[in-house]
Amino acid sequence: MKLDKRKTRIFLAAAVVVLALILSCGWYVNDYYRAEITAMQVSPHITVETGDDRMVFLPEEPEAGLIFYPGGKVEFTAYAPLMAELAEENILCVLLKMPLNLAVLDMDAAQGIPELFPQVAHWYLAGHSLGGSMAASFAGKQPGTYEGLILLAAYSTADLTETGLKVCSLYGDRDGVLNLEKYE
Repeated sequence: MKLDKRKTRIFLAAAVVVLALILSCGWYVNDYYRAEITAMQVSPHITVETGDDRMVFLPEEPEAGLIFYPGGKVEFTAYAPLMAELAEENILCVLLKMPLNLAVLDMDAAQGIPELFPQVAHWYLAGHSLGGSMAASFAGKQPGTYEGLILLAAYSTADLTETGLKVCSLYGDRDGVLNLEKYE
């Protein structure tokens, strides 16, 4: 009888811990930066296609393509105005939507996208914060596919020295989130 009581207590304690973990994870992924509701003005020369996992900003005559990984816990539509502006400069932009707003859950989200747009010869990857790190990791596994990588308040966790990628890395001097020691 004493053993049954002990097993019951252990089971209940484990159940409480599991429930606490589930609730904590649910709270964490639902606490994210939401996009401001702003009117996005897009030129009539830009087609915007929205899918379940991406938004595509397609200019009439794209000169290059850019696949963008959003920052961790940032609603992907927050980057839509930036993508629209780049499309105005004849850059086809693919803005990726990440599961639970975390690029780490779908690092390979850009897989196969350049093949969908054969009219674009020059492709680049970009990302903000965690999204930039995941874009860099993905780029490291795709030698020769991308010409460059743009990191916004991000750093690569992969060694890209042998990839031949051109890398542009930007961050604000008042950035309170970026770990500058790791960045350096």
